[in-house]
Amino acid sequence: MHAIQSTIRSFLLLWRAEIVRYCKETRMYVASYISSLIVTGIIVASFVLSLGNGSDPTAWVGFFLWNASATLIGEACVSISADKQSGTFTQLMLRPASMVVQITAKTCAWVLVNVSIDVVYIVALFMLIGSPIGFSWQVVPIMLVVFAGLFGFTMIMASLTVLYTKTASLCDVVGYVMMFLGGVVVPIDAMPALLAALSRFMPITQGIAMSRKAILGQTLTAGDWTWLAAQAALFVAIGYLTFRLIMRYGRKRGINMRY
Repeated sequence: MHAIQSTIRSFLLLWRAEIVRYCKETRMYVASYISSLIVTGIIVASFVLSLGNGSDPTAWVGFFLWNASATLIGEACVSISADKQSGTFTQLMLRPASMVVQITAKTCAWVLVNVSIDVVYIVALFMLIGSPIGFSWQVVPIMLVVFAGLFGFTMIMASLTVLYTKTASLCDVVGYVMMFLGGVVVPIDAMPALLAALSRFMPITQGIAMSRKAILGQTLTAGDWTWLAAQAALFVAIGYLTFRLIMRYGRKRGINMRY
């Protein structure tokens, strides 16, 4: 019991340190961050208004989850690339806390900061374009499970960054693929059969569909929750195993620190 409490306390200290660090980094690059928000706002507003979703109270859900997921995946690439470029990645590997624990703490910090910003940002944006914002408290646990699945994606992208370093452009591609396959701008039923089948295996797709149902007052079945939880668990398992394999390979063969 004491060991568990000590582990939790150590994780919380690491998490708090990562939050402070990330907030400081965000303030340093605030101009770039604001520019990114403006570009995202233009893209979101264009899609919402051009697709005739301006009166849909559930339209915000897809864009919120897409923006949050793209940010998390992007931060995983940028953070590890920066650590490798500055030469601090080796120091991270020598810390008492494992790299998995450190990536988990980093991801939790990114989630807390970015989701807090995105909530305010999406609400303000949709109010600005005159689009209604529907809500249901069932959306909260849905999004928590989706973020768990996104943690798996984050681990996968972190693994690729450890191996190849320059993955920022790949992260951008993955983000926009998630927008498309997640059904954010194109209904799943309108996709070709192969793409539709692929999209249904992504936690963000199921999360968006369930959130929309909840906001519209439709009943969420046990099957909905089971499928979402299974998807999230699968991606967490894949991400964890991928990261462990890459780190084991790196310790045996060495990690390329060139940037």
